[in-house]
Amino acid sequence: MTAREILRSGELPQREMLILLAHHLDVDQATLYRDLDEDVPEPTHRKLLHDVARRKDGWPLQYLTGRAWFWSLPLAVGPGVLVPRPETECLVEAACRLAPVGARLCDVGTGSGAILAALSMERPDLRLSGVEKSLRALHCAERNLGERAELYEGDLCRPLPDRQDVLVANLPYVSAADYATLPADVLREPRAALLGGPDGLDLIRRLVRQAPDHLTEGGWLLLEVGAGQAQTVADLLEQRGFAEIFRDRDLAGIERVVGGRWTCAPNS
Repeated sequence: MTAREILRSGELPQREMLILLAHHLDVDQATLYRDLDEDVPEPTHRKLLHDVARRKDGWPLQYLTGRAWFWSLPLAVGPGVLVPRPETECLVEAACRLAPVGARLCDVGTGSGAILAALSMERPDLRLSGVEKSLRALHCAERNLGERAELYEGDLCRPLPDRQDVLVANLPYVSAADYATLPADVLREPRAALLGGPDGLDLIRRLVRQAPDHLTEGGWLLLEVGAGQAQTVADLLEQRGFAEIFRDRDLAGIERVVGGRWTCAPNS
């Protein structure tokens, strides 16, 4: 069977079939298009059909290929690790804008390390670290980051050995009601990386409480939030003593990042 015939089979949307076929042939999509009339080896075709069945069963496409793209970077991902999403690039942009030269920056709940990978490319001056509770995700971050960041296992800020100039976090923020309505492929991703409690803000509240004990004077806390959560999170920051609170919108116009500056003296 030729690559062209496989792409036209209708088993999956053509874009998804193209990604899977290029993955199994170990070629880029440009090469695949050039050789559409070449026969696909039977063993490769059988493996492809196996993954087509898994995709139909709700497996994320990124788990099947073992790769996700974020900030134009190819990153390793797999079961047990949250798939990086384009809206999180808004958090990277805020960190690039606000982090002082040479700042210490920690990604709390780093997952695959996508945010740190992007920052290491855009801001090589930063001293990067990440904290992750899931060992599976931590191993994935180590694979993606190498020696570009110090990684710590643990819960939120607790493992950090010193204060940071910037804390960024894309913590779980899906509410219990919204979690029940997620697509099948999203539900294959780790529940703990998505579900944030009844209103989606359980972990964000905890981090807002902890953050001042782990930030330098004038340090920034930058949080990704879900649709409709920005005002509540901005209020949490104000109540905790943060100043210069702002809200950034993503490309869809959703208030996606909420940030504030810690201006109180440590331990005050």
